Amino acid sequence: MPLEQLLQPLTFAAFTIAGMATVFLGFAVINTRRAASLPRAAEDPGCRVSVLIPARNEERCIESCVRSLCEQEIADLEVIVLDDQSEDSTGSILNALSREYPNLRVLQGTSLPQGWVGKSWACHNLSLHATGDVLIFTDADTVHHRGALARSVAFMKQHNLSMLSLVPRQTLTSFAEHAVIPMVHLIFFATWLNIRRVGTKTTPTAAIGQFIAFTREGYKAIGGHHCVKYSLVEDVFLSKAAASQKLPFALINGTDAVDCHMYTSAAEVTRGFSKNLFPAMRYNLAQMLAFIVQQCALYIAPIVLTVVALMRSEHLSAALFVYAVAAGMLIRLVVSLRFSMPAWHALVQPLTALWCVTICLNSVRWAYSRSGSAWKGRAYSRKEGSA
Repeated sequence: MPLEQLLQPLTFAAFTIAGMATVFLGFAVINTRRAASLPRAAEDPGCRVSVLIPARNEERCIESCVRSLCEQEIADLEVIVLDDQSEDSTGSILNALSREYPNLRVLQGTSLPQGWVGKSWACHNLSLHATGDVLIFTDADTVHHRGALARSVAFMKQHNLSMLSLVPRQTLTSFAEHAVIPMVHLIFFATWLNIRRVGTKTTPTAAIGQFIAFTREGYKAIGGHHCVKYSLVEDVFLSKAAASQKLPFALINGTDAVDCHMYTSAAEVTRGFSKNLFPAMRYNLAQMLAFIVQQCALYIAPIVLTVVALMRSEHLSAALFVYAVAAGMLIRLVVSLRFSMPAWHALVQPLTALWCVTICLNSVRWAYSRSGSAWKGRAYSRKEGSA
């Protein structure tokens, strides 16, 4: 091919985007193949395990979560729930459950002090009441399979981990949930090459707050939730705190151990991720811009540019853009199959990217608004969160 043709803008864009798609597809294939999983079974861990659940307005899901945890087959188990000033029936549900399960304790949350985010404050208070050798923080919208806790502790012991986070199986009901929530999986497993080792496998430097386990020593070493007291994405920065202390940790596939129903509607999905995305980047506009460009270049632009190339009869460019579209869908397919999500998700990946870009812009808008980011009746300003 003549150099002049390669330097034509559309041809150059076609080769560049096709090359990018190939690289990120390679990341997805390698990362998902090397992602670790829990052992299929495990004996009683032989240590005291504390399960800690912050709950604020969780009447939809708190009962199924607590039951699944209190009925785990661990001899020395305590389950502690902190009712964080709920305004629905969460408190009455927990009171009824506490009469049924002797290993369940219910705490009442106190007023949120200045300089703390609600979830981190709740988790900090939970940790003060925990007596276990292993502390497991989990969200109220999770359900834990039989043996999930024993298998998790066994994995920690096998690999001498101070911190372990699981990728749950996401319960997806609305189209919005199917379209957007798997974006998290793509960020962790199809954006860079994961090189941190866990035995013969690898892990991203990340965590998912739906399930995070610590040894007591590991939790103390990072300073507990005090080190993320004003972070709206405490899970990500807990893993970074562990990395900075050179503690061994892992984020692994837990889809056969924990289910999570994070959001239930398009509005919840959009609000929830708008709360998280920009804070996860430490309010760094350059990083946000790079992420938006990546989403557009990989998943949106190839579709538009395919049409442009065909209209201009540039068939080689059109073929390369079609390849990029297919590669983008394959990225989604690879990740979806690894984490127990439907294969048809691949077909909506361009829409996922477009929705993601919208959420990114909304997240920035929230951060720079006077009221800041809002969640569950509380508002958090960017300036305080950056402090």
